[in-house]
Amino acid sequence: MGKKRDWLVVHEEPLAGYSMQNIFRVLWDNKFRIHPKYWLRLGYGIGLSFITIPLKVWQKIRHHRKIKKTEIKEDPIFIIGHYRTGTTYLMTLMAFDKSKGYVSNLEGYATLFYLGVPRFARWIMKASLPDVRPMDNVIMGIEEPTEEEYCIGTFTRYGYYTGFIFPRNFDLYSRFLTFEGMPKDKAKWKKAYYYLVQMLTYGHKGKQLFLKNPTHSYRIPDLLEMFPNAKFIHTYRNPYEVYLSTVKFFDEVFAIYTLQTWDKEKMKQDILDNYKLLYEYQNKDLHLISEDRIVHIKYEEFIQTPAETMERVYKDLNISGWEEYKDDIIKYAVSQKREYVPNNHKIDSDTIRRVNEHWKDFMEQYDYEKLEP
Repeated sequence: MGKKRDWLVVHEEPLAGYSMQNIFRVLWDNKFRIHPKYWLRLGYGIGLSFITIPLKVWQKIRHHRKIKKTEIKEDPIFIIGHYRTGTTYLMTLMAFDKSKGYVSNLEGYATLFYLGVPRFARWIMKASLPDVRPMDNVIMGIEEPTEEEYCIGTFTRYGYYTGFIFPRNFDLYSRFLTFEGMPKDKAKWKKAYYYLVQMLTYGHKGKQLFLKNPTHSYRIPDLLEMFPNAKFIHTYRNPYEVYLSTVKFFDEVFAIYTLQTWDKEKMKQDILDNYKLLYEYQNKDLHLISEDRIVHIKYEEFIQTPAETMERVYKDLNISGWEEYKDDIIKYAVSQKREYVPNNHKIDSDTIRRVNEHWKDFMEQYDYEKLEP
């Protein structure tokens, strides 16, 4: 249920970056069910969203038309795969390629006003972000990469991560992964998402974008419809490690984002169900991507040989920029291999039982050894 005093953590609440309209939209979706111990957190989110209304209005006045006219000349390069499979590390390395754009924490959490008042937005974000991410101790500065799923949640109801704020309604936000049986909502999401990519492209002065978002693993046909020349990098990892790391990730994020209490057992089952759904959709749709536009990365190999893996990604996908930026990428990769200490997970019998029961097919697909409880 989180740490004893997690309710005192208020300044990391994502609602603070939402539009006021969207705050009341998601509150309505959740029937305004807020646990009393999180009222302070809700007040912070609403308060900061309210006082930044002029900044959001200014951004819209100054930039909206230009964003709408922005041409996406080079389709994005999407990093897909489940959470905790090395997507953040991969994106961090790619961020050294200054010929491309990516979503920083500044853009992810201050989406609606970072273009209009960049200095003030940077000040707010520096005051709000922790030094490191709670789930894995990765540095969390304003320029560090994040996922545009946070962006889409600031101005639509379709942000999957809004489920971290309202975990008792997590099933609703899981539906937004696939939009199965929700054609009108899917159309609205696609319109909003295309606008977001235009905004990011505009903000990065027309550069091609690297976009890291595990939720896109469910949406390959929609991405290809919008961006037919998109390229993809798929990461995967030992399922036992993925499960334990994702449980820790969800537990830590719920603790600092949520406005409700949550059932940890249901959270674990949601993780199992959504992982299975991800690979069912991804396996069904991967054939839509031509072989020269996708590369697969095994986490365990990537961590051991990051520089060689990055070079392979650039060459196999014919991405420009490797020769120019490889020294910076390799230097950082070497330093991380030497300095970063990843979380160690104890693979217990309960984990083995759950993963074997729900993810057996995917273990066989990616040649991971099945353990016995």
